[in-house]
Amino acid sequence: MLGRLARAPAAATWPVQSTYRRPCVQVFSSANVLVGFKVSKQVNYGESVKLVGSGSALGDWDVSAAPEMRWTDGDVWVAELELPAEEDVHFKYVCVHEGGEYWENCADHNLKVSAVSVHSNWDDQHLDVQHSSTGNQPEQQPEVHEEPKQTVHPEGGDQASGSGSTADERLQHNQWQGADVEFMQSNNHKRERNGVWDTTGLEGAALHIVSSDQKAASWLGKIEAVKKLLVDQAPEQKPELDALAVAYVYLQWIGTGAIQCAEGGGHYRPNRHAELSRIIFTSLERVIGDPAAAGTRALLARRMHPKLPSFTEAYTASVPFTRIRDIAHRNDIPHDLKQEIKHTIQNKLHRNAGPEDLVATERMIERLEAEGGYNDSFMNEFRVFRGELRDFFNASSFTDMLDALRPSLDDADTPALDNFVKAKAKLDSSSESSMNDIVDTLHRLTTVRVILSSGLASGLRNDAPESSLAMRQRWRLAEGRSEDYAFVLLSQLTNMLEAQGGPAALAKGEDAAWALPIGAAVLAIRHVGLSGWEPRECAAVENELTAWQQLGEFSLADNALRLKATLERAQRLTQSYTDGLLAVLPETANALGKALGIREEQVQVFTEAEVRASVVFQLSSLLAVLQKAARTAADCDEWDAIVAGEAVGTLVEVGSMEEAKLAAGGDTVLLVRSATGDEEVGAMGGALKGVILCHSLPHLSHLGVRARQERVTFATVEDDGLLQSVVRPLVGRRIKLTAGAAGVQLSEYDGPAASGEGASAAASAPGSPAASGGTINKAKTPELLKLADAKAETCGAKAAACAALERSAGSQYLTPKGAVFPFGTMDLAIQEANVEKDYEQLLEKAETADAEEVATICQQLQDLVSQLRPDASVLASAGKELGAKTRAYVRSSANVEDMEGMSGAGLYESVPDVHAASAEDLGAAVAQVWASLYTRRAVLTRRAAGVKQSDASMAVLAMEMLAPQASFVLHTASPLDRDEKTLHAEVAPGLGETLASGTRGSPWRLVVDKASGTTTMTSFANFSSALVAPTASSKAARFQLVSKTLDFSKEDLSRSADARSQLGQKLSKIGVALEDAFGGPQDVEGAIVGDDIYIVQSRPQP
Repeated sequence: MLGRLARAPAAATWPVQSTYRRPCVQVFSSANVLVGFKVSKQVNYGESVKLVGSGSALGDWDVSAAPEMRWTDGDVWVAELELPAEEDVHFKYVCVHEGGEYWENCADHNLKVSAVSVHSNWDDQHLDVQHSSTGNQPEQQPEVHEEPKQTVHPEGGDQASGSGSTADERLQHNQWQGADVEFMQSNNHKRERNGVWDTTGLEGAALHIVSSDQKAASWLGKIEAVKKLLVDQAPEQKPELDALAVAYVYLQWIGTGAIQCAEGGGHYRPNRHAELSRIIFTSLERVIGDPAAAGTRALLARRMHPKLPSFTEAYTASVPFTRIRDIAHRNDIPHDLKQEIKHTIQNKLHRNAGPEDLVATERMIERLEAEGGYNDSFMNEFRVFRGELRDFFNASSFTDMLDALRPSLDDADTPALDNFVKAKAKLDSSSESSMNDIVDTLHRLTTVRVILSSGLASGLRNDAPESSLAMRQRWRLAEGRSEDYAFVLLSQLTNMLEAQGGPAALAKGEDAAWALPIGAAVLAIRHVGLSGWEPRECAAVENELTAWQQLGEFSLADNALRLKATLERAQRLTQSYTDGLLAVLPETANALGKALGIREEQVQVFTEAEVRASVVFQLSSLLAVLQKAARTAADCDEWDAIVAGEAVGTLVEVGSMEEAKLAAGGDTVLLVRSATGDEEVGAMGGALKGVILCHSLPHLSHLGVRARQERVTFATVEDDGLLQSVVRPLVGRRIKLTAGAAGVQLSEYDGPAASGEGASAAASAPGSPAASGGTINKAKTPELLKLADAKAETCGAKAAACAALERSAGSQYLTPKGAVFPFGTMDLAIQEANVEKDYEQLLEKAETADAEEVATICQQLQDLVSQLRPDASVLASAGKELGAKTRAYVRSSANVEDMEGMSGAGLYESVPDVHAASAEDLGAAVAQVWASLYTRRAVLTRRAAGVKQSDASMAVLAMEMLAPQASFVLHTASPLDRDEKTLHAEVAPGLGETLASGTRGSPWRLVVDKASGTTTMTSFANFSSALVAPTASSKAARFQLVSKTLDFSKEDLSRSADARSQLGQKLSKIGVALEDAFGGPQDVEGAIVGDDIYIVQSRPQP
């Protein structure tokens, strides 16, 4: 018996509506016709299709009132509508996205309502019309008009037959793309195959499958090929990602008929297939249970299970499916039908089973039911056989699957299963279901899945008997089908939410209006976590959404902003899931599709179909509605200005800034899909005029500071609808990007270049005081300086500023203790190692090397310098100065950073968690900082600024490493318009690297009026993790920080307005004091340790 290891955690709770107005019900006239509409249309992620036309059923040409169509495999959108018989209807299909809509580019379609099916292609005037052969009209049906109740179409299907349903349509046999069924009076099953097996350029898993498929005509042979790949060839019988991806695509195409199965020449009963499935199942379960396989690898293993046959005792028996033999020999059916059953299904199944047998059985029953007149006993027996066959192919209804688990459930768990089945049955049978009914069913479903997941969490025993493995397969399949049904429920809920006014209505609603949609999002995220995808992140996001829902008051801007932050974090979760599939499936599908001759359109839509079939897709759709509503409630824009300015140039889309190749003189605005924070804007040259980044970025991050210094206009936009509708259509065109305190504008532009765009000439002119590196004094003998004695000419501007900070510290802020390895220390180490000649030759080459050569030269320089060490006496002095137990941060203090016109923010390396009393650790860390002077990015930046490589010198600052609750960066004047009346701060949990590096997410962003201390929030933190110092129990590598998953429902700055106000006032006073001390606006880095605030750096604000 498969019991749970632990009690299932309770699903999140939320206020549940208890009263409703009774809806007004309209009864259709018998003169109505049920018409099915289909249109082929490939759309972008986040888009949908509506059916718009004349008459109330089609919205009277109002897109907002028009019915939304449902996506099915092959990018076919479908809808069924009751329309008045014999009337002329005019209509068009419209693609809708969050930022707008676009219509078919053809004349209106015209239809005389007597048809039952209408199919067309997008932009094609022609309609493929089919008419009913019987002329029967549909039965009277109720239509719901009042909110909050609305007709829904859940999975459905009775428990006996599991007949057709929305969720069932997503099963493989219901997506059949293979040959049409042929009912046979004799054995006409073909052994010949028309195929392509082109192994050119293939290797590894793909080569194995294509080569094996050429030899394996039958389903059994193909499963054997998969078994060899996933079991025999897999290390420790745990297949790697590439093998899983290949098997996944291959089995999907087999199950849908895209890859043909034919007679293999042998005589093998289905028990052979079942035995192979059991072996493969065991291998897949090992992957799922391996922590090292978490992520896409485990995800594909989970999703592969339904593509294999069942191996319960009924199907591993020596002669399974005896019922069909008895059916084929009944005396109460015509002889011709007996022959058809015998040759089309019975003999074929017992000789050479394949997915086509289930399709043939389904089609035959459909035909017999349509013909009518057959004995009830015969039809019932045939349907029972169909149920057995569905069970073998793991295609039973969800309800049937759950019923099969009852004998293995603990007594304490049976009521949860009963409650869900009752709620599902109620939803299936009701035409007046409400949002509350949907969320209640989703809640009960989630409880069932938690029970199943808990039972499966024990892992796979090596000595598990076959009966236990078979039951485990049933549990795993039911657990996966739970997610499928969650997809259905979320789809209904999102459609209902849109029908009730969508984001605009939600933003204006009371807290009760938000409760159910947020509750549904919480449950959907629970399902993502239960699927094994980033479970810690899912738990944190779930906690946050639950907390914000309970606190409510979304009419308050701060509360709406806080909710928006967590919704954005949740959306990142869906994007990471999608990215995981996109990283492996498209390339795999393309390679296999080309090699096996799969139709191009099937290959092209494979990955999108997989994404759209996942619960993550529906979660993303629901989150998009909630995000837009939260933005509206908070009165904030989809755009975020990072660097103010006006940029004119050609809009070019790139994956990253490193991919950009800017032609000389070709003014360019980059649309960048992802940034890491390591990019150097200045090294890209003057052709770069602006940047639009497709995700949020801390304003005061290193990348933001560099862009500000180079006067490159910079904005971010994270709204996918806006990206698709407004931004991406302008790619390749000349555009104008304007960013500032008033917002961001983007438009096509054919006027003159904007004044002042691009890099500032003053900032980068060779020979200017900022770019020259200044006059420095190098140490002639080994020495260590106390931090208080550091000066710019001996230790660099950063160390000198830290010394000034130490001298000015008092009641408002503290500074960490430190010591400095001055300029000249590296030169002395070079002399000691006798590598001056090699070093000088490499420096000279670095001045003129082209883009390809410079990377090699820089690596050689770094290799040389990283082997150097300061004098042993200096390292010993540093250990004493800092303290025997001190963990240190070893940081750069170059003569070409922290200066007017050349901040060098994040250009050089800082080394964390260095044992100060260890000469070995401290020496290696100092050398690592020295080596960062010669990274490719650093060398190119100096070249762009006109600084000779030989003029660059590095002092090293070793400072006490703090363990802060939060770190911050603040600009004492507005970074957008230089308004000196306000201070702008960005705060994030943990150490400052999270802020500085450009990690995906937003910080707490505070704008403080210096005069009054009034604090205004412009964003709330939603980073997924914080970097913190390792503890004794941490398994961190040398000089590495550890990552900690964040839960902002436990953070005071997210929960408490008083905490935010108090911090804003403290930072404002500190900012004013630093401006007074250093004579102008400052770019400040600091940390919050308990009740104390430490300032670790202050430099001129760029």
